[in-house]
Amino acid sequence: MEKVKKIEKKILKKLEEVIKEGLISEKDKILIAFSGGPDSVFLYHFLNLLKNIISIEVSIVYINHNLRHDIENDLKFINEFSNSNNVNYYIESVDVKKYATKNKKSIELAARELRYEAIETIRKKIGYNKIATGHNLDDNVETFIFRLLRGTSVTGLKSIPKIRENIVRPILDFEKSEILSFLKNKNYKYIIDYTNNKNDYTRNFIRNKIFPDFENINPNFRQKIDSLIKEINEKENCKLTFSNVYEKTINHKDELIQLLKQNNVEISREKINQIYKSLFLENGKLQNEGSKEFYLGKNKVLQNIYGELKIINTLDNKVEKSDKNSKIFDKIKILKENQSIEWYNYEIILYENIQDFKTYFINKKNVNYTFYKFDDEKIKDRKIIVRSRKDGDRIFLKNLGHKKVKKILIDEKIMKWERDFIPIVEIEDVQVLENLETEISEIEIDKNKKIKEILAISDIKFSKFLEKISNKDIENLENSNKSKLLIIGRKNGRKR
Repeated sequence: MEKVKKIEKKILKKLEEVIKEGLISEKDKILIAFSGGPDSVFLYHFLNLLKNIISIEVSIVYINHNLRHDIENDLKFINEFSNSNNVNYYIESVDVKKYATKNKKSIELAARELRYEAIETIRKKIGYNKIATGHNLDDNVETFIFRLLRGTSVTGLKSIPKIRENIVRPILDFEKSEILSFLKNKNYKYIIDYTNNKNDYTRNFIRNKIFPDFENINPNFRQKIDSLIKEINEKENCKLTFSNVYEKTINHKDELIQLLKQNNVEISREKINQIYKSLFLENGKLQNEGSKEFYLGKNKVLQNIYGELKIINTLDNKVEKSDKNSKIFDKIKILKENQSIEWYNYEIILYENIQDFKTYFINKKNVNYTFYKFDDEKIKDRKIIVRSRKDGDRIFLKNLGHKKVKKILIDEKIMKWERDFIPIVEIEDVQVLENLETEISEIEIDKNKKIKEILAISDIKFSKFLEKISNKDIENLENSNKSKLLIIGRKNGRKR
């Protein structure tokens, strides 16, 4: 039952996709190549569901190849199916054996050519604009294996296209097992072509003999080969190239793939599709508003910053750590007074006093700033650093006490891969005065007897030692050498 629910959910998704992909549009008149088998019966019901979304007209056509002795059973089923579903049907007869002998073709090829020719004739006669066939994912995989064994170019391995001229294949992403499960659950009847069990034809041999062996090795081999087919299609359809990997205008998924290839990035087709859907508009144009990042693995991040697509290496400016139980790499920078540092998508500034801020601070475009003030009298002999997060990090929050940084990031719904790029602002070599209110035992002391305390987790959370203020409030503050300013800017206007 759970499998059927997944199939029904998949059907709803595919109904939207066939419209989005342009396979079927409003007012289309579709002639189904109907054999009465499970695939064509499923295809009919699939298109019938599509009628609930857009206005289309559907009829069915059955081609008698004159190759079987029990054809009357098929014709009876077609008639009953048509009556029970109130759908128009057409029947055409062709002589496959005669055509194959005359043209010196195999029975398979002859049947295919005559079938499509007959269906096209009917389509024109009734004034329809599209033909739909019931090819499914298993058929696509069979075609891939068939062409691979026979010998073909990479282009040939693209297998069955979803659309070719006026022929569409709306159920190409469904496995045969999914189709059969759906029909069984809905109690939809269909006929079985007994010739499919004969291994005289190459495709039948692949289906009946080779596939079971593949399934023993990997039960998911169909999905794996299907993913490979789609990857081949994407690469073969890639006709556009560009010389600069930091090109500002990226218009196609093909170019995204080229960018990844030029930077030696290998990720799955599913990941590429996920990136494409997030970064690109429906017309194929790259989004040029805001910014977004994707972790690609192997220390590489894909950034889209206001329509500029580039890949950065996260190992830049990192210092290797000797502790094998901690992260292999840790990024550390010292934050000096009246200076700023760059940290991935952040700019972090420390001003010695208010006057320095008023003199030197520049409010940059497309940067969202957060301002913190703290008193120099409370903390002496300090060294402020910016670093990557570590296991066990805690921050002392006002009225809440120490909280784990990891839990804070989880609560803030920061993606796991993104957490390593969040700047942790920490104060080191701290002397705790009597009025600090914090017990010495509550502050982290490392093996070198250095007292450490986290001041801020990016612009997400700040400790009790800081006071968050607005830019306007700073302008009204009196010039004082006792008040320091810590400023964290998130570039490209990104806000929490």
